[in-house]
Amino acid sequence: MINKVNDVRLPSKSDKDVFLAKFLKNADFMTGFYQFPAIKNCHIKRPKGIVLWSKRHLCQDKASYALIFYEYDGNFDDKDGIYNILKYGTEVEINCLIDELKQYAFVVCPDYSVYGNFPIYKQIDAMARSREVGFILQDHGVKVIVNFRATHEWSYEAALSGMSIGQTVAIGSLGALRDRESRKLLANSVIALAECVCPRIVIIYGYAPDDVFGPLKECGAEIWRFDSEIAKAFGAEGGD
Repeated sequence: MINKVNDVRLPSKSDKDVFLAKFLKNADFMTGFYQFPAIKNCHIKRPKGIVLWSKRHLCQDKASYALIFYEYDGNFDDKDGIYNILKYGTEVEINCLIDELKQYAFVVCPDYSVYGNFPIYKQIDAMARSREVGFILQDHGVKVIVNFRATHEWSYEAALSGMSIGQTVAIGSLGALRDRESRKLLANSVIALAECVCPRIVIIYGYAPDDVFGPLKECGAEIWRFDSEIAKAFGAEGGD
């Protein structure tokens, strides 16, 4: 049995609902070839700071901080990670997660690793899971910001899927500027983001050099940059 939602067929709910069908029933999948669930733009104010998923227990003022996932995947994608809580958690566990995340100024969609040397299906899967989690949180009342992550030119359509003109977007530059090839991939993807979305606000975690992020400023985006934990530890303001 299958259910039809916005002309996209989803598996019917099972006892375990391992396809997250019940959480995606309200999703808009009419977002292009890849049909990632759309994340609606939301109004946010600049937070005092940001906190990593793995360090959220240290945050005493959640309403003034944003929650991000720009860290090693194992810190948020293990058996107790956010995706698996939604997929396999009990109703109590899921509700506790949602109630906690509602307390933050906003939450950026998880940044599942998308490496250019990954097989294509792996890259698409990483992007899709990010949007699934983001939609589910947003559908349950959490303020959610889209995470933008792309590699080669073929991936732009997927990475931009479901975004609206003027949407607020978050980007993590940590590790994406480590060599010439990575820097070029990020710079080219930023050009695509500026041309196709023309975001109103761009939240950047890590270093934000003009030769990479300049196109966003040129299209009128307001840049909110935050130092990475590595930069803070070494006192290297603006450099990662």
